[in-house]
Amino acid sequence: MIDDNYPELLDYIKTLKVIDTHEHLPCKEEQRIYETDVIKEFLSHYLDRDFVSSGLQAKKLRKIINEKIPVNQKWSILKPYWKNVKYTGYGRSVSIIAKELYGIDNISSDTIEQLNSRFLETLRPGHFKKILKDLCKIETCLLCVETIDIDYDPVEERSAVCDRELFSPVYMITDLVYPYLWSHFERIEEESGVRITSFSRYCEAVEAVIEKAYSYGVVALKNYLAYHRTLKYRRVSRCAAEEQFNEIFKTKHIPDWHVRYAASGKDFQDYIFHFILDIANKKNLILQIHSGIQEGNGNILSNTNPVLLSNLFLEYPDVTFDVFHMGYPYQNEMAVLAKNFPNVFIDMCWTHIVSPNASINALLEWIDTVPVNKISAFGGDYMFIDGVYGHLRLAQANISKSLAIKVNDGLLCMDEAKNIAKMLFYDNPKNIFRL
Repeated sequence: MIDDNYPELLDYIKTLKVIDTHEHLPCKEEQRIYETDVIKEFLSHYLDRDFVSSGLQAKKLRKIINEKIPVNQKWSILKPYWKNVKYTGYGRSVSIIAKELYGIDNISSDTIEQLNSRFLETLRPGHFKKILKDLCKIETCLLCVETIDIDYDPVEERSAVCDRELFSPVYMITDLVYPYLWSHFERIEEESGVRITSFSRYCEAVEAVIEKAYSYGVVALKNYLAYHRTLKYRRVSRCAAEEQFNEIFKTKHIPDWHVRYAASGKDFQDYIFHFILDIANKKNLILQIHSGIQEGNGNILSNTNPVLLSNLFLEYPDVTFDVFHMGYPYQNEMAVLAKNFPNVFIDMCWTHIVSPNASINALLEWIDTVPVNKISAFGGDYMFIDGVYGHLRLAQANISKSLAIKVNDGLLCMDEAKNIAKMLFYDNPKNIFRL
């Protein structure tokens, strides 16, 4: 029961500054895709998956996204499925964007062209700042970056990585742990300045890349390999890892005009991630790790249970682990991990649009079980800028509802609820990531 506490809490939460813990936006606004329309934009991340899950054929989706056809024709393809997906978190986020950013109360055949016209007007410099700073009050977004500019000049203010007015970079270590193309090894050589001729030299290159990433000012490292493999990283011998590393040279002779695969086995991956964690342990660094639901249609969910990370939490006590997506649908397991391990923190990035109701209920559970300084409320986790706005509005509503219930139950007074809200959206991530 929410009673009258919800509107007061929501009004207050909308005034708060926000630390956004996770985004996939372009590093700079000028890198935004401008050859687009509102449907292509909205289907560039997440919502397209609900359409496919609802029954839309993948080839029709590709046509909508890739071909230059009028938006009303695109909508005629989507219309039969919109009634099925508009109630999901992904659909609700887009509806919020349409209503609050573009003044369209209901996306339909009658409104799609007007929505597109208003969207196209935002394809000009300054829209990123308007959304992130002016409307969302986001102090900084932790932004995934996959490469380090080898021409970076340290005299400059790290502008080579991303727009530091808007973003704080997070370096993706996935290709270090799981290289599967020779192009990955070649990029690692470029970024590290180390020629990879042996397993020892590969380890040297990995350490050099991480050192360089931190010289750029990255605030964390990120591992998203739960999309590709289990989160169980065993401690394996160097010999076993080196044997699998040596296998990659069997494909080095393939010409560069052909796709050159470079097999990297699980022992190799396990060893290298432990190697990186050992560096992080010495430096007291922060690791962001994907857990729970994988974006896309179809995968092996059991690979992503955060419980599989328990050995790492035990073995690297000085590494801060920021565990993503509240582990959904393993949010109760996530609560126990955060309760038992001082170095484990819960990150609600993505989750408010995955399942608004699960996000509300999870926070109700966590307030009863987990110290409230261990939870970060929001990470947009979007590839397109307007999605951050829609997601934040859902997150603010969800957190308000959870806290209103706790106030109504008598666990919190209103001032305590407001203080917790500020911790969740701002203080906690600021402290966790030492911003």
